[in-house]
Amino acid sequence: MRSTAARTAVTAALVLVLGLLANGTASAGWQEELDALLGADSGEVESLLASVVEAAPSCQDAADRIAAMAFPPAEATGEPQLRKTVCIDTVERPWVLQVPSGYDPGTPTPLLVVLHGGVGRAEVAEEPLEWVEGHDLVSLAEERGWVVLFPFGQVGATWWDEVGMANIRNLVRATKRELNIDDDRVWMAGFSDGASAGFAHAMLAPNDYAAFVALNGHMGVASLDGEQPSYAVNLSATPLYATTTFDDELYPSARMRATIEMARAAGGDIYYREFPGRHDFDGIVDEVPAMGRFLARHVRDPFPHRLDWEAGDTGFGACRWFVIDRITTDDPAPWHVDHNASLLDDRITIGFQPDYDFDGNGIMVSVLSDGDYPAGQIGLKAGDVIVKADEARLDSLPDLNAWKETVERGDPFTMTVLREGEEVLLSGELPDPEGYFIFKREAPSARARVDYSANRITVEASRLGAFRILVHPDMFDLDQEVVVVVNGVEVFREMVQPDLEFMLRGYLDNRDRSLLYVAEVAVELK
Repeated sequence: MRSTAARTAVTAALVLVLGLLANGTASAGWQEELDALLGADSGEVESLLASVVEAAPSCQDAADRIAAMAFPPAEATGEPQLRKTVCIDTVERPWVLQVPSGYDPGTPTPLLVVLHGGVGRAEVAEEPLEWVEGHDLVSLAEERGWVVLFPFGQVGATWWDEVGMANIRNLVRATKRELNIDDDRVWMAGFSDGASAGFAHAMLAPNDYAAFVALNGHMGVASLDGEQPSYAVNLSATPLYATTTFDDELYPSARMRATIEMARAAGGDIYYREFPGRHDFDGIVDEVPAMGRFLARHVRDPFPHRLDWEAGDTGFGACRWFVIDRITTDDPAPWHVDHNASLLDDRITIGFQPDYDFDGNGIMVSVLSDGDYPAGQIGLKAGDVIVKADEARLDSLPDLNAWKETVERGDPFTMTVLREGEEVLLSGELPDPEGYFIFKREAPSARARVDYSANRITVEASRLGAFRILVHPDMFDLDQEVVVVVNGVEVFREMVQPDLEFMLRGYLDNRDRSLLYVAEVAVELK
């Protein structure tokens, strides 16, 4: 006859076996529900998320399942596909997706986001595919087997305003839901306004990207035109390839060189080149293969052990695993200096957007630019057709550009326009040259120099009121305490537990399989 101890051991073993069997059944259930969650529409997310969390798989098991998720076959023709999306302003806008002919849904594929110039147009492009077909950067991507995402912007949805930036971000996530994208090989490239956007996103929202290419742009446009708080020190977080040309009518090398030097002195990781040419792609088209090599050799480091990040708006407080949550009005630390550049603006700018679809003689005014420009001062109106500047006949935009080269700031000038069938003579004076800083400074900023090593985060903080550390198992040993030290003072020392719901919500938000953070450490300084 068995002893009481023996019977107890048998009972315990039976309970253990039954528990393992039950857990095995639950495991299959959570896997199916997680698969459903990853492809769910917004209305189903909360119920599926709750079911997966209730089943309580480990964060590692769920992360492995996400990493192994299968993608359906795609139309991999190497030809651009026209799509439509509704932006956060409820306006429907086009975008183009090009899947390379060699795309394999079982293999993570790099993604190149290409941004067009002329984003200040009143109307979005009428023939989007014509913008994409034959585009040198798009052709580069097809040659290298990269997916291309080509958004379209306009006034009210520029590359550096809330609508336009959200559009780019949402399209990146939509593409990652549909295609097997390599999260650590997502790049952004553009010319003119698209290049200015590359600088902007590198300084404001770099987390999705491994590198940027900015061809004949201006790093201050997002600040000057978009009122976005931009800081050159942030260009240290992501490599950037920049070009200018000597005779560029907007951003010539002689003027832009000072901005690049300033940004590099601030720590910016910028590979910079200058070429002969004007403000068009012809002067740099031969460099496209070199741009491709630059991008190919830059893979995102999702967990850099050092970061230097500055934010004047907490909406742009996140850089990789560090997030600025509150900015104070304290005096800045002695090392917290402003990196800016002063330029002389002697460009001839009238201050209007042309109607690019107008096919008559002359230049039709679509909309006047915001600000104190000559167009408003002389009484130019939307719908006017400009036919002469001084005595120069204007049949098209190149004629206007040629006239601009004959005048200087401070000169008087006239414009003859057709208004409701009548010729009207308008006269005024071009403004005198004036200096300006490329970054506006209208509010205080917080800056943090952050380092992590062996479960220890050290922060040099200036005007930093609160922040968060995003925790990933590849960064920290979660069997040990995480320690946070700010300006030499220990402010946190605790064990950090993985949180499945936190990890899944983070993934559903950013669709980034390389950045499956399992917890966060929030620090309130004062």
